[in-house]
Order: sequence, then C-alpha cells, then structure tokens
Amino acid sequence: MMRAEDRRTALALAFRETALSLIGLFQIYEVEPEVADAAAEVLGKLFRRHLDPPPERCGRERCRPMHALVDELDRVLGGAR
Repeated sequence: MMRAEDRRTALALAFRETALSLIGLFQIYEVEPEVADAAAEVLGKLFRRHLDPPPERCGRERCRPMHALVDELDRVLGGAR
C-alpha cells in the first residue's frame, strides 16, 4: 500500500501534467478565458477531492470522482472511441 505522502506526490504530479497539457491545448485552440478558468476550477476540485476522498459510499474504487468523469465522457462518446 502506498504511503499517504507518496500518494499525495503522485497525485500532484499527475494533476500537474494534466494541467500543463490543458494549458497547451487551450493555447493552440485559442480557448476562451472563461473556459480555461472553469477547467482549472474543476480540475482543482477533483484534485483536492482525490487527496481527501469522502467515505466510500459503495465500497468500490469506481466511486471516485475521476472515474465518474471518465464514465460520463464514455457515455457521451458512445462508440466514437
């Protein structure tokens, strides 16, 4: 099992890479500042929630916020992947 500090570091690194990738995409596609701000806010909320997860409601890893986001994206994409 991963120590809490190692877990925090791994999550911070992963979210940092994600944020840097989004910055690049937003610059390339000239995304409106409001969209970039909203994305930063949501990504920050997800990061903080993953650091201090609420008690597991269903007792499975799939209850985590990031998994829920991926599930939602999969539903929207349907067979387009």
